[in-house]
Amino acid sequence: MNKKEISVSILDCDFNKLKNEINSINSTNCDYIHIDVMDGSFVPSKAFDFKTIKKVNLYSKKKLDYHLMVNDPINYIEKCSNHNAEIISIHYEENVNIYNDLISIKKLGCKAGLAINPNTKISDVASLFKEINILLLMSVQPGKGGQKFLENTFDKILEANQIINDNNLKIKIEVDGGIDNKFSTKLFDLGASILVSGNFIINNSNKSTAVSLLRQ
Repeated sequence: MNKKEISVSILDCDFNKLKNEINSINSTNCDYIHIDVMDGSFVPSKAFDFKTIKKVNLYSKKKLDYHLMVNDPINYIEKCSNHNAEIISIHYEENVNIYNDLISIKKLGCKAGLAINPNTKISDVASLFKEINILLLMSVQPGKGGQKFLENTFDKILEANQIINDNNLKIKIEVDGGIDNKFSTKLFDLGASILVSGNFIINNSNKSTAVSLLRQ
């Protein structure tokens, strides 16, 4: 049975009260703080320059889970590794250097994550599974919070797990986007190991309760 891990996305935090927001996440028993880095090019939105990330590091007592929604992720990987990265996930889409970038992440001592958009097939990326520690399945279109969960994600988890098990690989499946306690039980039951949740946790008056609800 997979450990049920929760990664709290801070995309919806109040950044004028960042210390309070991070401390309230620290008080929960979540496993990671999920940091979305967006360059305004790979996705339309921009988020999290390294000035902000330094502040997150200053206050965080959790492991950091970076999701790079950027062109040329190699320009960000080393900076993330220098800012307490446990996981660095990069996108398969529009990256001709994906193999080398994944190797670079592992050489820096971080867990290498391969992120794929909802329209990308598992069969498109299966050849890279031997190089990764994390498979990050986007269950919404990347780039903004508060979107509706896409239920075709369930089938992708099953398909990915089949390949992982058939090849005796040690890969955790992480799911990101639109996740609340309506979907979390099924996602864990199907074989997901890490669920990313932002809106459901950040906007809950009791974040610890929200994290517990996702694990039930």
